[in-house]
Amino acid sequence: MHWDKRPGKAPDAIPQTEKLIDRERKPMNLNLGCPVLCEGDEGYEAARRVWNGMIDRRPRWIVRPRSIADVMQAVRGASESSLPICVRGGGHSFSGKSVADGALMVDLSLMKSIQVDPRRRTVIAQGGVKLGEFDAETEKYGLATTGGVISTTGIAGLTLGGGLGWLMGKHGLTCDNLISADLVDAGGRHLSASATENPDLFWAIRGGGGNFGIVTAFEYQLHPLDSVHGGVMLYPRDKAKELIRQYRDITLTAPDELTAYAALLTGHGTPMAAIAMCHSGEPVTAERETRQFLLADAPIADMTGKKKYTEIQSMMDFSAPAGLNYYSKCPFLRELTDGAMDTIIAHAAAAPTEQTQVVIEHMHGAASRVAADATAFGLRRVHYSVNIMAAWDNPALAESCIAWARGLATALEAFGASDTYVNYLGDEGAAAVKASYGPNYDRLARLKHKYDPENVFRFNQNIVGAA
Repeated sequence: MHWDKRPGKAPDAIPQTEKLIDRERKPMNLNLGCPVLCEGDEGYEAARRVWNGMIDRRPRWIVRPRSIADVMQAVRGASESSLPICVRGGGHSFSGKSVADGALMVDLSLMKSIQVDPRRRTVIAQGGVKLGEFDAETEKYGLATTGGVISTTGIAGLTLGGGLGWLMGKHGLTCDNLISADLVDAGGRHLSASATENPDLFWAIRGGGGNFGIVTAFEYQLHPLDSVHGGVMLYPRDKAKELIRQYRDITLTAPDELTAYAALLTGHGTPMAAIAMCHSGEPVTAERETRQFLLADAPIADMTGKKKYTEIQSMMDFSAPAGLNYYSKCPFLRELTDGAMDTIIAHAAAAPTEQTQVVIEHMHGAASRVAADATAFGLRRVHYSVNIMAAWDNPALAESCIAWARGLATALEAFGASDTYVNYLGDEGAAAVKASYGPNYDRLARLKHKYDPENVFRFNQNIVGAA
């Protein structure tokens, strides 16, 4: 990426800008032209909060950069002051690793530039952009790329971890559509990563998470997309087995254009089973193929039809409101057997709260055909991820909710449940992180040693450097 041709150029030397630091309260060696917050400052409480209400941590300082130069100086200042660094993009991870007690948080939420090039079908977006903002801008040009399924998710964490989403069958993961990136490394230097510039780093950031630096801007390939066919169908819970079996049978031979998830959830006190889907193919074919999910009995609600991509991208927002307490487990199944279905349905019937849900996601198509070693994200196969998401608002329920989620994950081991998507990991530890990368882990460990030998960027699903 050649960001120097655009606003927010990363200079070779840091300019001596206005000092916004009260050195008695914040004795860091920073010269920044951006807000810096500490406890007691207006905006500190909101800035330290993340999507998962269970996370309650207090950084020592929160730097809110507006440019690459601000990020560079923040990293250098933290190093000089021996302060740990955490990085917040969208703040949407289950584990809340973007915020750490006593650390300097680099909060990218003010870095919101989005620049679409409709001729080249590319877009450059800064690290603080969220999916809803990104999609709304690219949709103006009839273009899109693979994103997640909750519009408030940040593009940074999504991309760096891989990026499952509605268009992955047709266009691959979000990271597969990454052309280049600008980042600040552990030494506070600006680097660019692409297929031709620092290609080993480019390989690592496509799935390796935030282990290698703070990505300040992403350049993506876009694809023509005027509309899609999809939405949500809701059935009573007693139809769950029939619906999920039909879901499995359809997804086994699904075309690349069709991505569908099955869910067990509760709405207004009523347990339900649901199918959420997006078909990005030709309209007549899309309508016919999405109607296959209908059972003989009419659904409680059928909210499917021709829609804007932004509608599909935000239709699941209601299922994951910010501020609730969340705990997740997400094992992968190569096959969705009848026994696995029965286990999922039985455990869902004993869900500890109405906000708790289980979502079965199908990965296939283009995302599964990429070579496992082509990017750091190596889980390139057709499979189902079982997203077990316990949610609660009463702190007294934490223990029972976490135990329930762990119980279902353990029960699924009998059906071959294994590794997981790194963006869904909680605090399972080093072994789980290593398992998520499989044979790619050793290469990632060597690159971690090359680009961050002191493990400056450790508040993430951390990869341990190895020479």
